[in-house]
Amino acid sequence: MSIIDRQNVIEWIGSKKVRWLLHVVFWLAVLGFYTAFFGQRNVNYHITLAFVAILLPVTIITTYFLNYELIPKYLLQKRYARFFLYFVYTLIVSFYIEMMTVIIIFLSVAELNMSEFHPSNTNAIFLIAGMYVVVFLGVAVKMVNLYNHNQLEIERLKSEKIEAELKFLKAQLHPHFLFNTLNNLYALTLERSDKAADVVLKLSALLDYVLYECEAELVPLEKEIAQIDNYLALEKLRFGSRLHIDDHLLENTANWKIPPMSLMTLLENSFKHSVSQSLVNTWMYICLEVVNGELHFTVRNPKIDNSRKKKSASGGIGLTNLANRLKLIYKENHRLHIDDSGTFFEVKLIIKSVENP
Repeated sequence: MSIIDRQNVIEWIGSKKVRWLLHVVFWLAVLGFYTAFFGQRNVNYHITLAFVAILLPVTIITTYFLNYELIPKYLLQKRYARFFLYFVYTLIVSFYIEMMTVIIIFLSVAELNMSEFHPSNTNAIFLIAGMYVVVFLGVAVKMVNLYNHNQLEIERLKSEKIEAELKFLKAQLHPHFLFNTLNNLYALTLERSDKAADVVLKLSALLDYVLYECEAELVPLEKEIAQIDNYLALEKLRFGSRLHIDDHLLENTANWKIPPMSLMTLLENSFKHSVSQSLVNTWMYICLEVVNGELHFTVRNPKIDNSRKKKSASGGIGLTNLANRLKLIYKENHRLHIDDSGTFFEVKLIIKSVENP
């Protein structure tokens, strides 16, 4: 059951009318059970019913006093010593009242010469003990309800925190990506103005994807691949023959879904921090495949001389945000591996479960 479904059930149970109804049903069930149990022992149900009905109000008051006075004021506030003291006092007082009630009933029965009713002391003690079983049962139910409510609240807060973090990371990621793409458009319009219309068309598709499709937590993999094609087309127009792209993109995407911009961010990061800063012919290897039921996305490109590498204030934002997003969504069901040790830079994303993060 989802958090929202559980919350709806608890809210329904916690509504005033339903809560009152459940309480009435519970106490009527207690009345019926003890009347049937002790009435069978005494072979006199109507007298036993009267006996239980007289003792039951003390049990009800004791239960509600513990649940709605002592527990909220002292136990939940971690004032354990005071709670224990008042708890013992409450049991002593209620026990005294019930014993006095039993004595008064016995005396009344004797004075009225009700020879058909012969309550034994053992039955009276069992009945009082049974009433305290009900008290402790009521307290236990209250504590379980409080625990469930607290757990639900913790889950709700965690869910809201994750949702807020995802929105924040997306809000950072989108302007970052758009800034780099607009820089590419600027360079393209300067170098190849005759192809500006095609550039604007592909950029429009990218903007539509980034601004609208990315609102969902997961998007169909085919949509991400379509935007990768658009992005690669823009970069090929920009770099021309200086750039060789060896891409192997998955054709059968089935029903797989991924977080939006997850693959695009890795691709854009490689272009920004390597390919776009290269002064000579360069290359890029891109591979999207399924290996043993896992989605593997690999981007590899040659490293450039650090002395020529331009530092950017926005450098690394996209990759860092993506890592945080993946951790929030997939937790341990993914791996993001970055290899910067050799002559090339490689980043590989492995998602173990695409459809059910």
